[in-house]
Amino acid sequence: MQWYFFAILTALLAAAAAIVEKKTLLKEHAMEFSTVLAVFNFFIVLVLLPYINFNFPLKMLAFIYIASVLATIAFLFVAKAVRHMDVSIVSPLMTFSPAIVVVLAFFILGEKVTFLQLFGILLLIIGSYVLESESHGTKKIFTKTFKSNYFYYIFLALILYGFCSIFDKFILRTVSPLTYIPIVQFFIAINFIILICIFHNGFEGIKHGVKSAGKWIFLVAILVISYRLSYAQAVSMTYVSLVIPIKRMSAFFATAVGGRVFHEKNLAQRILACVIMLIGASLVILG
Repeated sequence: MQWYFFAILTALLAAAAAIVEKKTLLKEHAMEFSTVLAVFNFFIVLVLLPYINFNFPLKMLAFIYIASVLATIAFLFVAKAVRHMDVSIVSPLMTFSPAIVVVLAFFILGEKVTFLQLFGILLLIIGSYVLESESHGTKKIFTKTFKSNYFYYIFLALILYGFCSIFDKFILRTVSPLTYIPIVQFFIAINFIILICIFHNGFEGIKHGVKSAGKWIFLVAILVISYRLSYAQAVSMTYVSLVIPIKRMSAFFATAVGGRVFHEKNLAQRILACVIMLIGASLVILG
C-alpha cells in the first residue's frame, strides 16, 4: 500500500476519535473520561512491552515524566473544552498546534521561522476570526466563545502540547519510540489516577466511568492507538512533511461530519474557517 493510504486513514481515524469523544463527553465527566481513557491506552500499548529497551540514561525518565505531566494537563483541558463546546469549534482550533510549536522552537531552540510559516500563522489567525464570528449585515462581531474559559483551555493546552513536542524531540534522540510510548503512557495513567483521587471521587469515579461509558471510551482508545500506528507507518514510508498536512485533514472531517451529527449551528462558516486554518497549518509545517 502507498504512504498516502495510511496518511488518509490516520486523518479518518483521528476524526472518528474526536466525534466519539464528543459523544461520550456529552454525558460523561471530563476527569472520569480522561482517566479511564489513559488507563485503557496504557493497557493497549502493553503489546509493545517486548520492544521496550531500558538501556538509556536514568535522567531521561525525569524528562519523560515531565512530558507526561504536560500531556496530562493538556489532555484534560481539551476534554473539558470538547465537553462544553461544539466539535466544529474545537477541531479547527486544534490546527493552531504547528504554529505554537514553531514559535516555541524559535524562542527555546533557536530555530528559524520562514516567511511561509509567518504567512501560515497569519492564515491561522484569520481562520480563527472567521470561526468565532457571525455575520450581521456587513458587520462581524466576536461571539461569546472568545469569552468562554473553555476557549482559553484549548490555547493553554496547545501551548502545553507545544512544550511536549520540544520534550519529545529531545527525548527521542536517546529513547526509541517503541520504548517511549509505553513509558509515557504509564506515567499519564498514573497522573490521571492521582488527579482524580485529589480533585474528584477517586476510584469510585473510575468505576463509574467504566460502568457508564466504558465501551465508548475503549472505542476512543482503540481509535487513538490505531491512528498513531497508521501515522507511524505513513511516516516510515515517506517524509513527515508530506504526512502531517494530510493528517491535519482530520480537523476538516471532524468539523463537517461531527457538526452534522451533533446538529451544530453555522456549520458552513465553520467549515470555511477550518479550510483556511488547514491551509495555514500546512504552510507552517511545509515552511
